[in-house]
Amino acid sequence: MKIAKILTTAALLLSALTIKAQTDTNALLWEISGNGLEEPSYLFGILKFIPADKYYFPENAEAALKKCKVVATETGLDHHSRHEMNKAAHLEHHQSIDEFIGEDYYKSLKSIFTTKLNVSDFKFNMVYSKFKPVMLSTTMTRLALGENIKFYELELTSKAHSMGLVTVSLESIEKEITMLEKMTLESQTNALKHSIDNFDEQVADYKKLVDFYKDGNLHQSLEYTLHPIENDEKFVKHFINERNAAWIPKIESYSKQAPTFYLLGVSHLADEHGVIAKLRNQGYTVKAVQ
Repeated sequence: MKIAKILTTAALLLSALTIKAQTDTNALLWEISGNGLEEPSYLFGILKFIPADKYYFPENAEAALKKCKVVATETGLDHHSRHEMNKAAHLEHHQSIDEFIGEDYYKSLKSIFTTKLNVSDFKFNMVYSKFKPVMLSTTMTRLALGENIKFYELELTSKAHSMGLVTVSLESIEKEITMLEKMTLESQTNALKHSIDNFDEQVADYKKLVDFYKDGNLHQSLEYTLHPIENDEKFVKHFINERNAAWIPKIESYSKQAPTFYLLGVSHLADEHGVIAKLRNQGYTVKAVQ
């Protein structure tokens, strides 16, 4: 009996180590095949935004895209989705961020926007001061990169449309917002205070994230993605892990209907809770395309 338990434990450990080793492979493009699929589909990890001179879409991804009939993003990119996300980005009842972070942090935040990010007092007071804390943390980093940036989903869905491909999404914008809002305002506020205290370090971290991303280092990309929100457990559980699990049936369904090119945030691919590991657990062969 003891020997059986030892062997079972060893098998589980070996399986976990195998998954980790496989998803630690440095690659952004992954082929999904097997388990009844007539043609392979592909996963491509993306960042939300990147400096234009660092924008990276390799030749092998271009070749894979040409083999597909469908491009799938996390959520829709239509007018409705943009409208709903803009609403979700703002505090309720015309509140201001100073009501959450206090006068001293508010002054520091405003100073960052006006002196380091070249935002006018008027625009900060009318626009950014009304943002939720988690949105402000992301916005600070984006503005620090300057105006010449590219958004991966916009770039690649535009390419898909020019190629006549069908575009679909894995979830509604309302679902994404619900998961994002599971990170409490208290946790968001603490993360924003951390961003204010460590603004220069946060910008430097994002530049490191871009380097890890271009190397295809999924694990380090996930780690650096979580730095601004201080690895908040609820954020990781709801916004990353639970969404990963909910996408698997959709990915299976789309891939069975037609070869599909999935554009997923790079943080959703890595480690044992990532999409790669979950698809393998469902019996698919998911291999890096070097």
